Amino acid sequence: MQNKHQRTRKSLHGHGGTAFGIAAVLALVGLTATATVTSAAPITTAGPSTVSPSPGGLPKPAARVTLLTGDTVCLDRSGQVVEVRPGKGRNGVGYSVRRFAGHTYVVPLDATRLLGSGRLDRRLFDVTQLVEDGYDDAHRKQVSLIVSYNGSSAVQKGVRESLFAGLATVTQRLPAVHGDALTTDKPDAGKVWRALTDSAGGRGAVTMAPGIDRVWLDGRVRISAQDTVAPDPHGGVAQIGAPTAWKAGYDGKGVKVAVLDTGIDATHPDLKGRILKAKDFTGSGSTDDRQGHGTHVASTIVGSGAKSGGTYKGVAPGAELLVGKVLDDTGFGDNSDIIAGMQWAVAQGAKVVNMSLGENDTADVDPLEKAVNGLSASSGALFVIAAGNSGPSDTTVGSPGSAAAALTVAAVDRDDKIASWSSRGPTADGHLKPDIAAPGVDIIAAKAAHGIEGNDEAPGYVSMSGTSMATPHTAGAAAILAQEHPGWTGEQLKATLTASARTLGGVTAYDVGVGRVDLTRAIDATVSSEPSSVDFGTPNTWPHGDDTPVTRALTYRNNETRPVTLDLNPTATGPDGKAAPTGMVTVSPMRLIIPADGTARATVTADTRLGSTDGVYSGAVTASGDGHSVRTAMAVDREVESHKLTLVTTRRDGKHDNEPDVIVAGLDTGKQFTPYDAGKARNGTVTLRLPRGRYAINALTITPAGQSAQLVAPRIVLDHDTTIALDGRKAKPVKVTAPDRRAALRDGQVVFAARGAKPAYDLSVGTGLDAKDSFLGQVGPSAPAGDFIAQVGGIWQRTATSPAYNLVTTRTGGFFDGLTRTFASTWGMARVNTSVATALAKASAAQSNAWSTPGWSALDQATAAVEGPLRPAPTASIVQYLSTDHGVRWILGARTQNGTDGEGVTAFVTSRRFEPNRTYRVTLDGGVHGPIVTPTKVVGGLRIGRYYALCVPMFSDGPGDFSYSVQTQVHTRLTSGSKVIGDFTEDTCPNTYSNLLAGTARYKLSITADRSKGYKISDHVEGVWTFTSANTPEAQVAAWPLSVVRFDPKLSLTGTAKVGARVTVPLSLQGPAAAKGHLKSLTVKASYDGGRTWKPVTVHSAASGKPYLSLTNPRKPGTVSFSADLSDTTGNTYTGTIRNAYRTVR
Repeated sequence: MQNKHQRTRKSLHGHGGTAFGIAAVLALVGLTATATVTSAAPITTAGPSTVSPSPGGLPKPAARVTLLTGDTVCLDRSGQVVEVRPGKGRNGVGYSVRRFAGHTYVVPLDATRLLGSGRLDRRLFDVTQLVEDGYDDAHRKQVSLIVSYNGSSAVQKGVRESLFAGLATVTQRLPAVHGDALTTDKPDAGKVWRALTDSAGGRGAVTMAPGIDRVWLDGRVRISAQDTVAPDPHGGVAQIGAPTAWKAGYDGKGVKVAVLDTGIDATHPDLKGRILKAKDFTGSGSTDDRQGHGTHVASTIVGSGAKSGGTYKGVAPGAELLVGKVLDDTGFGDNSDIIAGMQWAVAQGAKVVNMSLGENDTADVDPLEKAVNGLSASSGALFVIAAGNSGPSDTTVGSPGSAAAALTVAAVDRDDKIASWSSRGPTADGHLKPDIAAPGVDIIAAKAAHGIEGNDEAPGYVSMSGTSMATPHTAGAAAILAQEHPGWTGEQLKATLTASARTLGGVTAYDVGVGRVDLTRAIDATVSSEPSSVDFGTPNTWPHGDDTPVTRALTYRNNETRPVTLDLNPTATGPDGKAAPTGMVTVSPMRLIIPADGTARATVTADTRLGSTDGVYSGAVTASGDGHSVRTAMAVDREVESHKLTLVTTRRDGKHDNEPDVIVAGLDTGKQFTPYDAGKARNGTVTLRLPRGRYAINALTITPAGQSAQLVAPRIVLDHDTTIALDGRKAKPVKVTAPDRRAALRDGQVVFAARGAKPAYDLSVGTGLDAKDSFLGQVGPSAPAGDFIAQVGGIWQRTATSPAYNLVTTRTGGFFDGLTRTFASTWGMARVNTSVATALAKASAAQSNAWSTPGWSALDQATAAVEGPLRPAPTASIVQYLSTDHGVRWILGARTQNGTDGEGVTAFVTSRRFEPNRTYRVTLDGGVHGPIVTPTKVVGGLRIGRYYALCVPMFSDGPGDFSYSVQTQVHTRLTSGSKVIGDFTEDTCPNTYSNLLAGTARYKLSITADRSKGYKISDHVEGVWTFTSANTPEAQVAAWPLSVVRFDPKLSLTGTAKVGARVTVPLSLQGPAAAKGHLKSLTVKASYDGGRTWKPVTVHSAASGKPYLSLTNPRKPGTVSFSADLSDTTGNTYTGTIRNAYRTVR
């Protein structure tokens, strides 16, 4: 669930030199002007929100992220990289930008070896997920890590004290993962990176410091909740048979159940007297539930129903509640806080631990999975965990529900139909999950007094949906069993709940495990099976004529005082929905006699020689007899046609590389493999077994001396066992000569894109280029010209004031085997005479240009701009030459700053095609700065249903192009009448928000932005809009009717005009009011004393019909400010103020 006044980050269990990225700017700007432009450089609960999170139609925020290495990455609203700025002392390191399956990774080259070994968490460089989880610099000022150690506790203490003293703070001791949670202020991130590694700031790949085992991101999880409609007043408590257990005398009395969530409303009548202990792990200073999710979950387990006269009673109202607040008031939490809460819960004696939360699972064991498995084994507690809400696709079960020891819960509705959004298995590493299902749709439970989530149903109660709601039903059932059997371990509780589950039709074991929780059967169950599921994995390889049958042991436990005879019957369904061939799954013996208070073992055999359909078969082994029925989930993968792919990696220095950075991308499946991450390479060799199909490979090796070799296989058709030598010695250098033979490469990159069967399967990679130490090579055959493209580009320049040559070389179908090219002259290039304006004192500027290639959006996603050297600014004398080959388009930019590392702005000219042998004139960052909106549905306000997204740049330059400026404060507030919809201080292009009113309503949007003190013009900008907005269908995007007034007088490059001069100020309208016949009124005022007093200014109309002002500047040096009031014919209004729009000088 989400705080309605907070950003809506993408639900992890939901449905529903400096460089600039070209695709980022293209998507962000979306403008047609050809003059100047400046451009902007969690764990959560598993319960439902009242509106579905992160609608795909709404744009993402612009953001800036500081990496662990100290490097800074900026992204635009499309999620593309806009800027990569090296940390202090890291100018020579370089980086790689990779885009695959919707995620962008920015990997500094010195981190590649640790990533290749699996000792460094790739999530630390997944800038897409970092932004979505709130790790961007606007929302988190620290880098958060979990570090595990090698050796004894004494070694751990020594490492902690020697490496991190004065640099990082230990926020949690985490013995469950043999490590600590650490935070460091982002300005110190680079120092911590050097402490963790042997980094000296060069291009050479680093190794981990002695005593350090692994470094993870202290990731974010969130509640696992979904939409709620038409709740069932009887809820899931009756559906799972809890009333039958109560009648039998079992209500969980005496059993300690821990709920690790958003806290608790201890004042709710349903929870009074049930809370044994509560502790806050989030730093909020209180265990009060200001979100609502935790109270809802807790009352589903232990609620008395007192406020409703018993109507909304929990599953185990007699249980004792331990509350760990591990998720903050927005429903997000850090991995370390959750692990600390888990440790606390078992230390307090919790028998059952409910965790309605999760994050994306990975193939590696993450800290949460490690903690669940370890604490389950050491304490005997049962961790009941939400599967997540990312269905219906397979392989969407989240972590820590992916932990083997967890009882992982899917969600069904009142009719026992699986919820469409309930996450499906297998886990990311191929194991059978979830284990069981429970009601999770439209569940009514206690409403927190200060909570904000859920739909009101009755006084004191709200409805919510999600695997978050299914999980406490299951946890309550476990508490009832624990009361009935106080000596049982968590493993035994899990075994009995799964063995007694109700069979569901039309689903597989990867959907709901063995079935739906059934307490009516569970409390009477005296026979159970262990393990709770039989997971054969992929026991044999294709083809299957010579497969070897594989057996697994299945032990049945009889708790009765008499023997029990069971008949065992295995059933399975294939990938085609048909029953498995007779004999594919068998049991022996088929009849089993279990002695009184004893065990008996059967074996389950999978024979994948049988049948002709390849894929996953799943079902159950049902044991019945003597009044018992015990079910055990089962799955086996009859491997589809697959082959070995063996990779042998060698560095430039001739040594085998066991820790290279290698990506194998499935162009037909969209799956990505990082084969060296497991740390099992020997002599540079690893072997994957992959389904038949098309693959692209990117390999990057770096020697200790910093020589890099990038080897790319554009298209590998894997239809037989294949060995590929990734030999860096065969890569060749890049030697590009500009028309000025003395010009040197200032900044460059090599990029490529390989097209997959779907756009989401495209692989694109961009890697920084070094004139001396970068080597390139193609491996294997080329791809069709339309399916692969590679480019080498950069800025070549002799001095900061010499002409700059922006050169791009393109190859289609194949990668580069090095590159030698001489540009003999500027013939065929475009010349652009560039001016950079700035009002910053003692300023300097560097051109930052990026290119895009028509028809290759995937390539643009990995293309970052290249930057020239700094030179004094303002300046009117930058001469640039641009390549025009292959139809490339250019965004010309400049980064200006005061001092070496001071405040500044970043400016871009909108993407356009510059024609060969023509001369252009461009000015960057000039004129009056103020807000813009555009009709492109990128800049302005948008809504889908009750969600909305905002991006109103407040400091765009004179011609009205998108711009970004360092800001000291931004305040955005959205209201409807007296109701506050959103109130936040962050960038004026924030994330997606929820909780718009459901019908048609009148809204007021106010944005105030103050620029850093170093900027002397347009330093304070305000915008106030009133407008009407109506609800939209779920998939329909509607633009808000926001209009603005732009002021464009002719000013100097420092933003000045002469005192006493007569000035014409052309006005331009943007938004609905700009359409012919849509403007109702427009008035303008000017101030000559910094906004203290205002005077009306007549708005004139030119012969063309365009409005303008005519005014006389003050006779003394000072400033001129503007304020405009506008209304359109449909009743929408705008009031905008630009303080100190320009200065007057003698």
